[in-house]
Parts: sequence; C-alpha cells; structure tokens
Amino acid sequence: MTVPSRGDGFPGPASDLFPPMPFLSPPPRRWPLALLGLFLAALVVFGIGIQEPTGLTGKDEYFLGLRTPMEMMEKDAWVVPVLNDQPRLKKPPMLYWLGRASFEVFGPSLPAARGITVLFAALLVVATAALGRRLTGSAGAGLWAAVLLFTVMGLASESRRFMLDVPTAALSTLAFLGLVRWKDERRAGDLVLAAVLLAAGFLLKGPIVAVVCGAGVLGLLLSGQWAWADLWRRKFSLAGALGLFLALALPWFIYVRLRYPEAAAAELQEELEARQLFTPSPETLLGALQIVLPWSFVLLALVWRLRREPGPARMLLVWAGFTVLPFCFIHTFDRYLVGSLVPFALILGFALARGERFPAWALRLGAGLVLLMAGVFAAFAFWFHLGGWGWLLPPLALLLWAAWRADPRAMAAAMALVWLAFFGLLFPRLGINAVPDAVRALAADRPVLMFDGPQPAMLPILLGHPLRHTSTLDARDLAPPRLLIFVRAEDEARLREQARALGADLRTLGDYPVLASRGSGIRFTRDGAGKAQWLDAIRSRSLAPLESTVRYLEVQAPTGREGRP
Repeated sequence: MTVPSRGDGFPGPASDLFPPMPFLSPPPRRWPLALLGLFLAALVVFGIGIQEPTGLTGKDEYFLGLRTPMEMMEKDAWVVPVLNDQPRLKKPPMLYWLGRASFEVFGPSLPAARGITVLFAALLVVATAALGRRLTGSAGAGLWAAVLLFTVMGLASESRRFMLDVPTAALSTLAFLGLVRWKDERRAGDLVLAAVLLAAGFLLKGPIVAVVCGAGVLGLLLSGQWAWADLWRRKFSLAGALGLFLALALPWFIYVRLRYPEAAAAELQEELEARQLFTPSPETLLGALQIVLPWSFVLLALVWRLRREPGPARMLLVWAGFTVLPFCFIHTFDRYLVGSLVPFALILGFALARGERFPAWALRLGAGLVLLMAGVFAAFAFWFHLGGWGWLLPPLALLLWAAWRADPRAMAAAMALVWLAFFGLLFPRLGINAVPDAVRALAADRPVLMFDGPQPAMLPILLGHPLRHTSTLDARDLAPPRLLIFVRAEDEARLREQARALGADLRTLGDYPVLASRGSGIRFTRDGAGKAQWLDAIRSRSLAPLESTVRYLEVQAPTGREGRP
C-alpha cells in the first residue's frame, strides 16, 4: 500500500490505515469512566508479579526500602526513619512512612510494599491522560499517551519496585495537573492541591519533585500558552500556595537538622558528592532513550519534525527537554528520568491522535532492540531449564508482526503484553535472590546477622523483620544466643578474621548456590564471573559457574581468647 508523503520523511494522514478507535475518543460524559478504566487496568498490569521475591529488584529496594519500614515498626519510630539502629537521613521520610503504614495494615510483605508503587504508577497514567486532554484539546491524545505508558520499559520496570522514582513522578505530574486546572478554571482548591502534592513529593525525594511540574510550567510559558503577566496578576494566590508548600515541606527537615545536626550535615555532604553536581552527564540522553523503548527512535523523529510547530507541540517539546536537562549535569540513574515519560508519551499520543503514521524504520529499530533483549532472557531461561520463557513467545511474535507492518497500534498492544510477560512472569522464574525453604525455616526463630553482601537479599521481607546488617563486627553483633550469620563465600574469610579478633568461633551449618543481585536488577552473576564462566555455564547448561554461594554459620560460645577459624 502506498501512502502519500509530506516530504519530511513522514507519510500523510493514516486514517485509511488506522481508522478511529471510539474507546480512545470518548464523549465528555464518559471521560471519568475512561480514567477509571485506565486506573484499574494499570493496577492489574503493573501489579502482576510484585509478590515474587525473585522478581526485579535492586539494592536500594531490598537493602534500604524494604528494611527501613520494618525497623521503624520494631523501634516504634514514626517521625524519623531508622535503619541498623541509626536515623535514616539520606532520603526524606515519605516513602518509609507510607511503607510502615501499609505494613501496619497488611503486614510486612512484598505486595504491601510494592503495591504502593503500583498505586502511584496508576495515578501517573491517569494524570497523563487528563493532562493530554487539557494541554492538546484532544481526549484521544491524552488516552493514547496513557496507553503508551503501559508500553515503555521505564514504567514497566520501575512500577514493580518499592522505590522513590515512580511516586515522585506521579506527585509532580498530579501537581502540574492541579496548576493547569487552576489556571483554566480559577478554582482555589486546585492550587491548594498542587501545593500539597508538591510538599508530599518534597518529603519523598526532595527538590527533584519540582522537575516535571516546573518543566511543564516553563513549557507553557515559553511556548506562549501561558503569559507571565497573567501569572503576575495572580501573584498573591501563588504566594499563598508557596507559603502552604513551605509550611508542609520544611518542618521535618528543620527538625532533623536541629535533632541530628552532625549526621544531617554528613548525609547532605555525602549526597552532594554522590550526585556530582554540575558534572556533565551525556549518558543521561542515552538513559532517556532507553526508558522509552520501543518508541525511542519514533520519539527522535517526532522531535525533529515538530521542532518548529507552534502550539501544543512546542509546549510538549519544551516540557520534555526541561525534564531531561537537569539530569545532564549530575550523576544519575536511568530511573531518575521516569517523570520524563509523561511528556514523551504525550508527544507520541499527540501524533497518533492527529492520524500520524510513525516512520517504519523507527518502529522496527525500537522493536528490534526489545526483541533482542527479551529474546536473550527467554533463551537464557530455556537453555538453563528455568521455565517462564513460554509466556514471552506469543507477545514477541505479535511484536514482530506489528513491527513488520509498521503498525504502532498493534505494536502498543504487543509491547504492553511483552513487558507484562517479561517482568511479571519470566523474570521471577530466573530464581534471582531465591531463598530455599529450609533456610527460611532455620532463620525464622533465630536472631540473624547479614554480613556485608547483603545476602540473602530478600530474607528480611520474607521473615517480616529488618535483620541486622554489618560489614564490621563488634561484640554487640555476636551477643545474641543462637545467632545465625549469613555471608557470601567471597566475604567469609574477612568475617572469620573479625570474629576471631572478638574471641568467637564460627561453625558452618550449610550453604546454597544462588544467582544474587549485585546492586542493579540485572547484575546477578557472582563476583569475578567472566567470559570463561559464561562459556562453561552454556556448555554444561548449568548455572553453577555463575552462581554465588551463600553460607550460614552459627556463632558458638565466645572463648574469651582468640578463637580458631
């Protein structure tokens, strides 16, 4: 089929190829039902697999996020989070408050923790749809953008982890929606709500909450859709909202600064050094393209085409640019850019709602990268007899067909299924961070110490207790009777040396092999595993060359002298 070109690399309107879809253009009276449907769909899609301890995780989740609310419960701490008997000041408290509240109601568990992030992901989807309708004047653009959020890698992965990034993006996006509603309808309640949401986000992750909302406001001003003079006429309302924001956001930080001055100053200095402010980070641009897969190259093509178009297109481009720009000058992680997915999705949804047909090369290239990545994991699961790979084959086949036809709508459906199968069904079957039932039973009624590592990563949430962690033993660590210590094999010599210095004997009770997370979610081979180990594993169809060994040892009675190893 030949589609007339406009001369800019894009075909002409594609209404003949892709006829209108009524459920993506609901009449006004059905708009609330459409938003409710999106919300419920997001809860289901993003919630699949969150109960699995072998699902996607990372050290910030299993070592910090999950353990902190449990220790807050044990220490009955609410105002200041605690971890390892120390105030947890590196991050603001909101996520830990929410985690403890959920644990108090439902009990400590992975669904109780990760369900919070899923809820915020659903709110992010709904807010995106509502913003799209208001900013572009098209309900279809908003709904397409919301649907596309189900299909991008960044939200599909981060919505399943109990971490800061999705809730922060959701609160910032909802605050921006409140500002837009206030500007359009002049209802004071919307402005108050925006201030409250920004304050909640500030208590979640600090100043980063301003990025999505602030970039959106700049986009409206710089594109001429809002006027500076109009905002100046409402300066007293804005000043009141600012006062409310400060009144809600700052007291906790002031309290912590007064109560723990040295610790707070040290944590702030450490965080500033870790972020490397004003250090160019060009890899941020690659991260932005990665989180929006498979639409990365379509997005680049659309940015080029829309770069001179006025109105909503210009606003969306400016908004997207300013959500990425701050992270180009700090040390960052891809997940920090989750908020950028909102304007990215709106650019794509705006184009789809106008009847654009995306460039075939861009669709196929993005789909090809996803097929390669998911195919590698499916082959890994098949080769090592892990199961779960069969769930991925039908969505990948649908994706291949949609990419071949260059059909973005079919590709969107395929991608939603691909990520659901990949993160919700296949990844947990890889067995990363698995804890044998016998080990869980052994640790259930004994005091436990995790040395360095920490491994077993998911044992604290499985037992419902934070479990103490240390990399430097002291006498207090070894004091509990019947103490059980878990350690990776590569750290065992250091553990025994420290125990010997304290006059304690250690007796090995057992060990087990496991693919263990090492920081990020997809780094799961043991330290030192390289090409030779991978080749051995592939030849033997055994994971043994790649697995870490986790040992559990019993502390025998202190000898009062140097013990033996």
